[in-house]
Amino acid sequence: MAQSRVAIITGASQGIGEAAAHVFAEDGVRLVLSDLTDAVHAVGTEIAAAFPSSQTVSVVTDLSDPAACDALVARAVEQHGSLDIVIHATAVMQQVGPVQTTDPDDWDRVLAMNARGPFLLSRSALRVLPRPGGRIVFTGSATGQIGQAYLAAYSASKGALRAFTHSLALEVAAEGITVNGVAPAHVEAAINQSALERAAAETGRSVEDLRAERDSGIPVRRQATAREIAQGMHYLASPEAAYVTGTWLDINGGALLR
Repeated sequence: MAQSRVAIITGASQGIGEAAAHVFAEDGVRLVLSDLTDAVHAVGTEIAAAFPSSQTVSVVTDLSDPAACDALVARAVEQHGSLDIVIHATAVMQQVGPVQTTDPDDWDRVLAMNARGPFLLSRSALRVLPRPGGRIVFTGSATGQIGQAYLAAYSASKGALRAFTHSLALEVAAEGITVNGVAPAHVEAAINQSALERAAAETGRSVEDLRAERDSGIPVRRQATAREIAQGMHYLASPEAAYVTGTWLDINGGALLR
């Protein structure tokens, strides 16, 4: 019997990354989970207990560090003997505000994690991904397509990631490696709840009112669940998606149709 595939999933301590860990574990994929803090270990322990066949291990990794990316890939190969899939779900948010007051250090921090990190992890992973059959899936954002006021750094980082995805997909297509991304708009996640709470504090409005206002602008009238985004990632990483590359799957409830 052939061994199951092996995936690195970053940003796995919460939100989309954590949901992806569950979805891939359910499919029998062996996992290496990563995040910026040791909160990822609790998720790794939970996944390993619920899905023993996943042989899940967890690693704290700063993806803006080239050596850390090399070490993460090396851990996957050491633990599981190979690496087939990279799911990049790590992201950081900027300090919300106009460009005029955006701290250059905050700009650099956001670009380092959201754009430099995917580049570095891909660079490390490409040394070992199978040809054909390797899969890379990034997590973008609708802001990377249309921008968003007061989130210039975040939007720029996601726009850069989108262009990087297209470029890398062209580079490795002939080798049978696919490179794609998912682009959510509004997701039930801690990062978005925090943004609502900040906006409420700044405007004096309630979180409930701001949520209702936001959701009224989504044609399906609700946010996506993290699992819905993760299921899109699962498809893009599957053998059935071998002819899909350089594509961004917009999972946004029709939000960009308006």
